[in-house]
Amino acid sequence: MTSKKRYIVFILNLFIGIQYVFADVNDGLMAYSKKDYTKAFNEFEESSSQGDLAATHYLASMYYQGFGTSKDFNKAVILFEKSANQGYAPSLANLAVMYAKGDGVHQNMDRALEYQSRAAKAGDAQSQFLLGQMYRQGEYVQQHYEKALLWYLKSAEQFYVPAYNEIGLLYAQGQGVETDYIIAYAWIFLAAEKGDSEAKLNLKNFDRILNKSQIKEGKKVARSILSQYEKSLKSVK
Repeated sequence: MTSKKRYIVFILNLFIGIQYVFADVNDGLMAYSKKDYTKAFNEFEESSSQGDLAATHYLASMYYQGFGTSKDFNKAVILFEKSANQGYAPSLANLAVMYAKGDGVHQNMDRALEYQSRAAKAGDAQSQFLLGQMYRQGEYVQQHYEKALLWYLKSAEQFYVPAYNEIGLLYAQGQGVETDYIIAYAWIFLAAEKGDSEAKLNLKNFDRILNKSQIKEGKKVARSILSQYEKSLKSVK
């Protein structure tokens, strides 16, 4: 079973994480979706000036991309830091990217890891997953499978699909947990059902490990896991 070796490769949280959006930035998001970047920039700038963290994050993203304004990594950093200093998870995650790549700042992997950890603790699902990757592979931190599992599970609770596959691999390989092929199958099955290409490849290996009855049990466990997470989400709402 495979897990592609991933170093610190971050993906900017630019216009995702809609759960953080407040009503007064909706006009900007609507304009952005229509590729009216000038209007989007103006809307975000106005809302940001009133102290809206989401708008400040989106305004920083516009500077980072050069949409509706000239590309300016330095201004992007300043604005991301403004919202990050108030605990805004997507901005913390983006600062991790910028320090990892050296965009607008001196490249500094220690600072990247610091922001990555803060973003994960603040609830950013992608950051939680990436932190799990680092602990599993021993990249920039001491290898620790139990901590990897903890962060994968936190990410999975927010339905971040790549985390499903990695949890399954930990169970399949007995890393941080006792080997359990049925639970492993369940998690990887969930990822494959959501279209994860790596999970689809991994799933084929279980044909040589599990019989039909065990595969059926694995799918039952998968449905139970998904149901549990969905109930948890509803209780929060």
